[in-house]
Amino acid sequence: MDIVLDTCPAPECNLTPRDVSSLLDQLAAYHAHFGPAFARSEQTYRAEMYLRGLLSECERKSIEPMALHLGVPIRPLQHFIGQSTWSIEPIVAQHQLLVGSTLAEEDGAFLVDECGVVKQGHDSVGVAPQYCGSVGKVANSQVGVYLGYASRKGYTLLDGQLFLPELWFGEAYAAKRAATEMPTTLESKTKPEIALELLRQAVARGSVRARWLAADALYGNSPAFRDGVAALSLYYFTAISCDTLIWRRQVALLVPSYTGKGRKPSRVRLKTPSNAPDQVDELAKRLPKSAWKRTTIKEGSKGPCVSDLAMVRVTEARDGLPGPRLWLVIRRNVADPSDVRYYLSNAPETTTEAELARLVGMRWPVELTFEQGKGEVGMEDYEVRSWQGWHHHMVMLAHHFLVWVRVAWKDRAPAVTLNQVRLLLTSVLPRAAFDAERALCLVQYYQRRNHAAYLSHRRRKLKELEALVEQEAQKRRRYPGRPPKHRPVAATS
Repeated sequence: MDIVLDTCPAPECNLTPRDVSSLLDQLAAYHAHFGPAFARSEQTYRAEMYLRGLLSECERKSIEPMALHLGVPIRPLQHFIGQSTWSIEPIVAQHQLLVGSTLAEEDGAFLVDECGVVKQGHDSVGVAPQYCGSVGKVANSQVGVYLGYASRKGYTLLDGQLFLPELWFGEAYAAKRAATEMPTTLESKTKPEIALELLRQAVARGSVRARWLAADALYGNSPAFRDGVAALSLYYFTAISCDTLIWRRQVALLVPSYTGKGRKPSRVRLKTPSNAPDQVDELAKRLPKSAWKRTTIKEGSKGPCVSDLAMVRVTEARDGLPGPRLWLVIRRNVADPSDVRYYLSNAPETTTEAELARLVGMRWPVELTFEQGKGEVGMEDYEVRSWQGWHHHMVMLAHHFLVWVRVAWKDRAPAVTLNQVRLLLTSVLPRAAFDAERALCLVQYYQRRNHAAYLSHRRRKLKELEALVEQEAQKRRRYPGRPPKHRPVAATS
C-alpha cells in the first residue's frame, strides 16, 4: 500500500498588532535565558545587541553594519565577538535546553551536515582550498560541521564546530594558529569525528529527546561514525555511496579446521568463499517491480514530494566479512529513474515502512536551516578571523528564536514562516534614527575608515618596495660586474 500524507490546510493568520508589538518583549525574555552564561553585564548587553542585529533588516550582518544600524559602538561589539574570552559552552547548553522545550519529540531526529563559506583572504582560521557545498566545488573557504534537530514541530541547529584542514596543524601554519588564537589542545579530526563528538555532547546534556540521526553519505560512508551513533542508543538513517557492499541474506561463517600443521586457525572466514557481496546499486537493478512503492515522502511547499522506494533487509560487508544486519532503503526519482539514492539504517526489523519513508525526508530540514540561516540571520556574513570569533557567531540562537515564536503562534498562525516572523519583528525592533545629521555622520565615518585602510595598505606596499630594493642591492654587492635584471616597479600613488 502506498504511503500518502495529508494535504496541508489553507493558511490562517489570526494575529493582531498587539501580538506583533509583543515580539520585542519576547526577544528580551528569550535573551534573558542566556544572561547567567555571561560574567559581566556589558557582555549580556552586547550579546543582546548582536542578537538584535542578526534579526534586524540590516542587509549585511557583519559586525560593523549591524552596529551602525543599531547605533551602538563598533569596537566593543567587535571585541565581544572576536576577542572576548567568554565560553560558548554554557550558551550551547542553554540553547539546547530551549530547543528541547520547543521542538523535542520522542521520535525526533538529530541532523548532521557541513556548511561552507567562501572567503577571499587566507588569514581566517581554517581557511583553505577545500570542497565548499555552497558553490559545489573546491574553493578557498571555511567549513563548519553542524548538529541540528528536526521533529514534526520544526527544525533548527543545536551546535557547530569549525573544521580544520590538516595543513593547519603543520609547522608552516604555526604563525597563523597563533594569530587566530587556535587552542593548543586542538587535534586534527575528520568531519565524521567532529560530528560524533558534537552528538555525544548533546546526548550527554540530555536536553533534547531523539530516536534518530540522519546524515549524508560523507558520514554514512564511515562505519566508525555509524557505530558511534548506535552506541548512543540511537537509530541512524544515513545516505551511502552506490558502491557500498552488502549481502542480501545472512552469511555463514566458520573457523577453518586445524590440519595439524602451522598455527591453529582462529579467525572466522566465509563458509562459502565464492559468496561475494554485491554493491547496493547492483542489488537495486535486480529488485522486482513488486519491491518498489510509489510513496509520498512529505508535503512540500510546492506539493507532494513523491519517490519510488524499496526497503530490504541486508547484511553490511565490512572488510570482506558480514557486519550488522541493517535496512537498505533505496529512493528512485519518479521523473528521472537514473537518479537513485541509497540509505542504511540500524532500525529494528519491525520498523514500519511509513517510519522509514519519513526518515527519507529528514535530510531536507538541515539544508533548509542553512538556507534560512544565510537568508534571514546572517549565517555567512561574519567577518572575524579568530577561532573563538567563529564560534561566538550566535546564528543558532537567532534562528531558534524565530522557530520559538513560530511554535508559540502555531494555533493562531499555523502557516507563518520564519521569514514572515522576522518581517514582523523588524517592524518593532529599535533602530538608530536616520536623518540628514545621521547620514553625514555615517559619511564621515566611512571616509575616516577608508582613509585609514588606504594608509595601512600604503605602508605595506612601501615596505614591499623597500624589501625589493634591498634585495636588488644585495645582488649588486654579491655580483658587482653583472647588470641587474630589469623589474617593473608598481606605482605608489
